[in-house]
Amino acid sequence: MSEPKTVTAAIVISLVAGILIILGSFYTGSLYVTIEGIGMILGVVSGILVLFSAMMLKIRPGEGTSGLRVCCRWWGSLILVFSIVSLFAGSVGVLIGAILGIVGAALALIVKV
Repeated sequence: MSEPKTVTAAIVISLVAGILIILGSFYTGSLYVTIEGIGMILGVVSGILVLFSAMMLKIRPGEGTSGLRVCCRWWGSLILVFSIVSLFAGSVGVLIGAILGIVGAALALIVKV
């Protein structure tokens, strides 16, 4: 059985968002323990968690007996939370990634089966 188009769009948009968040964090951050370094770490961790949530949305669409809608709510909620958290990393790449993550999360949250 194929997944709805909104789930596929949510997965693709969230994957792109995670990559942009990670790249934007590396671009502006430094490895030293400064405000920028903390922002970089926060952005990289948020980006990795957005990527992980998007991959899990693809890999485990049904989550056992819970069904597609419950699974999309769970992973979509995680994508939304970590996209918002990534805004505190503060760069243009992170901002664009966060906006895409919020859009991807919204698409995952409105899935109708």
